Amino acid sequence: CEGFSSLSGSPTELYKAYLLKFLDSYSYFSFSIIFTLFLSEDFGFSDVAAGSIYGAWGALVTVYGLVSGVMVDNMGVAMSLKVGFALSLLSRISIFFTNSKTVLLWNVCLFLPMGNCLGIPVLTTGIRRYTTAINRGFAFGLFYVIMNVAALLSGPVVDMCTILHKDKNNAEADSNDDAGSNVEDDGALPEWSLTGYRIVILTGIIANVLAVLVAFTVREIKLDDKQQAPIAAADATNDSNSNSKTTTSVSTFQPLKGSPTQILRETLSTPSFWRFLAVVMITLNIRMIFRHLDATLPKYMMREFGPNTPKGTIYSINPALIIILVPIIQAATCEVDPLVMIHYGIYISAASVFFLVISTSVTACVLFVIVLSIGEAIWSPRLYDYTMSISKEGREGTYMALSSAPLFLAKLPVGFMSGYLLQKYCPEEGERNSKAMWLIIALSTVVSPILLTVFWGYVSKKDEDDVKVELKDFDDEKSVTEYMADETPFTEEVNESSNLVIQRKNVPSASSSRASNISDEDSKEIV
Repeated sequence: CEGFSSLSGSPTELYKAYLLKFLDSYSYFSFSIIFTLFLSEDFGFSDVAAGSIYGAWGALVTVYGLVSGVMVDNMGVAMSLKVGFALSLLSRISIFFTNSKTVLLWNVCLFLPMGNCLGIPVLTTGIRRYTTAINRGFAFGLFYVIMNVAALLSGPVVDMCTILHKDKNNAEADSNDDAGSNVEDDGALPEWSLTGYRIVILTGIIANVLAVLVAFTVREIKLDDKQQAPIAAADATNDSNSNSKTTTSVSTFQPLKGSPTQILRETLSTPSFWRFLAVVMITLNIRMIFRHLDATLPKYMMREFGPNTPKGTIYSINPALIIILVPIIQAATCEVDPLVMIHYGIYISAASVFFLVISTSVTACVLFVIVLSIGEAIWSPRLYDYTMSISKEGREGTYMALSSAPLFLAKLPVGFMSGYLLQKYCPEEGERNSKAMWLIIALSTVVSPILLTVFWGYVSKKDEDDVKVELKDFDDEKSVTEYMADETPFTEEVNESSNLVIQRKNVPSASSSRASNISDEDSKEIV
């Protein structure tokens, strides 16, 4: 792994994708941290209602992503980004200015998730198009780090906007209590005010405006890479490997168009899709802990430790550690299979919740976020790599949409679950039993790593659709055909450093028209 030097010569679209990732992630994270608090304090929703709306927002991003997957494949990355960021901007502006529950719900349940589903998922496809097989792993790691830089910024911004405005908010709350209610019968609040939560949303609008401007400069391109070199044996020396040479060129990418029925049939007939779908379903519970980080932890900290608790700063420990750890871990494990890293990492993330089961303290909250982050740094970036490595080029939108469908089954319930557990075990007033709440969350989370271990034999299986045949240095297609038609059996050996099973066979030189300086031994790599 050559790190940043491997990205030299990349098209400008790669760096635009990174900038869009930062801007979109800031808008998303800053909003998600304050979302349930905004719903309860500015619009008067109960814990259960606020949690359910939060869950609906996340679930509908998945639903619209499923519906729009075919559309993304037909429109391409560039156009999808333009539409998505423009729609998100209009929705955020509406949420900022509205004083009506009805308008708020229309935006949260329709326009904002429609824009969201054309943002981050499409950027993931873009990273694949703008990189090569050699630098793609590092590029996805950097992609993940940039997302967490935005999350790191969002935490202190939330604290500044909400804590600095607490006196004004408390005064308004007292006034509303005297009036008896903060919500009129038609669902509208009596008066709009610039609360700390709305200031947070305003900062997201500014980031979204910049994202729209950048999105309209993105071209529909792809980076072609062709590697020309003799394939080294499993025990080849580093010197022989260094002789390989990769040439890249930028070309216009034509979206692989097709009817919805054709695209769906093509994707669903791929065995690797079903194994990936199994991984997605198994890891649902561990991925939902991040929804509790957004929806449950902020209210828990405010109720247990007071309104001045730096919830945003504690939240920012997560992205800070990700920024530090991901490049280190990626560089040290770049040759390890992504699924192996996912397997180990989710055990660590699942263990993090038990700190809150043992202790109700700010220290426990900090330890929870630290251990969760260590596990996340190990497995979460590799999930991008794993997803893109097995999806067919031109069908990434449909592939990711279908594989994300099970998230709908989890995002909506986890929002309701968050609100219910807060209301029952950590109410704003009355007796609390927060340890029981976190025990329930911990037990539901630890299911993921256990199931992945149980079904490891199936999800890690390599089928024919996972086989990449690299036949290099032949002069023409006829030579390749003759080589593959030869009945000489393959022999196998394992290259531990690259985690490949190397299959070779000796073919008489007369049957091949390769250059004279190339050995008659070639290989088929199963990755």
